[in-house]
Amino acid sequence: MASTEKFRIGIVGAGIGGLALSVALGFMDHENRLDIKLYEASSSISEIGAGINFWPRTWAILKTIGLEELLIRLLPQEPDDSPRLTFQLRKADQAEGVHIRDIIMKGGAFRFHRADFQQALISRLSGQLLLSHRLISYEETNNEVRLEFLHGKTATCDLLVGMDGIKSAVRKFFLLKHGLPNSPSIHPIWTGTVAYRGLVPIKELEAELPGHRAVQTPMMYVGKLKHLVVYPVSKDELVNIVAFSTDPGKRGTSYPGPTTSPCTQEEILNLFDGWEAEVQALLRCIEKPTKWAIRELHPMPRYSHHRVILGGDAAHAMTPHQGAGAGQAVEDAYILASLICANLRGNKIIEVPIARISEIYNAVRHPMGNHVLKASQETGMLCELVAPGFEEVKEGDTEVPLEKLAELFELVGKNWDWVWKESAEDGRRRALEMLRFSRVASKL
Repeated sequence: MASTEKFRIGIVGAGIGGLALSVALGFMDHENRLDIKLYEASSSISEIGAGINFWPRTWAILKTIGLEELLIRLLPQEPDDSPRLTFQLRKADQAEGVHIRDIIMKGGAFRFHRADFQQALISRLSGQLLLSHRLISYEETNNEVRLEFLHGKTATCDLLVGMDGIKSAVRKFFLLKHGLPNSPSIHPIWTGTVAYRGLVPIKELEAELPGHRAVQTPMMYVGKLKHLVVYPVSKDELVNIVAFSTDPGKRGTSYPGPTTSPCTQEEILNLFDGWEAEVQALLRCIEKPTKWAIRELHPMPRYSHHRVILGGDAAHAMTPHQGAGAGQAVEDAYILASLICANLRGNKIIEVPIARISEIYNAVRHPMGNHVLKASQETGMLCELVAPGFEEVKEGDTEVPLEKLAELFELVGKNWDWVWKESAEDGRRRALEMLRFSRVASKL
């Protein structure tokens, strides 16, 4: 490590993961031993997407790093451990939709408008945020990492953390420098799914269809190769709508056109023609919808090596079908910040070598991140009736037995058990125990 009084951390990417890492490091660095710099390619931090979903395990992290009081103000009620309706499921690709089942979880889910959540993180930012810094290369030496940005800007750090999203430059260079120029993980792949997004004022939805259940109830409307996820945000003033449509034959192909673009309301209405009235009302209320190609990463072989670490979408970009992408980025940040700050000891800036910190992070986060990535794939297929026994089901089929649908979505519910039955603290404890063992071993 370079001779310095502080341990220098360079975070590339000021999305949810990068911001959360900055906040967590600042909260845990009680002795002010860290020099944190957050590099963002854009000239400003803007909202991407609309609603953002978190589960109880993520809320526990946000509380632990000092964000509870700030974030509670953005919620209609304070999260607790009581059983809550997470989604009401309906088969909706027919004129008269049918209720399938309710998914109820301890603690339920809590949802924010993404821009509100980002601003909350920015208000607690630690270190320095540097905009208009687009990474074009890095070079790792025995003592530091040298960063090169567009337009000749340069920087150095002791640890580089790539939190720069699904198109991560850090991931690309990480794989190239480890002799993997043809890795399927360098670039994201299109899943064959397109998502149509919109935010609708609840008053407008109530005017369009009085008594619409999505005003107060998080809903999932499902059908063959299509489904919608709908839930209130912004203290129940807005409804977040995401409508998915999948062509399985196009998985892994190139998406024709920009991956995010505006589209017409007519396009969505035509796509969901014949679906029940509740769905039609939701879609009619989206005045300016946006269209997103849903992409993901081929599972990475590892998330870190020596002085370079990947987190968030840069490591495990996943489909949104478990509502876990942002939460996993927060978990990456929490585990890494815990390891770094627990390693700042006494007169030493770091006690256990950086390479060992990197290995511990990978040992804990790599299996979990890739597991959730694959679980999101499976959940997406199940929610669009792509499962054994449903091969002959067509869109609008009204003859599918209710008990068969109930069994399928019982499996969907079980796929979500990890989000409330398990805790991110388990991973943190394991990481810190590995650090303690390494510390003892280094003294033998």
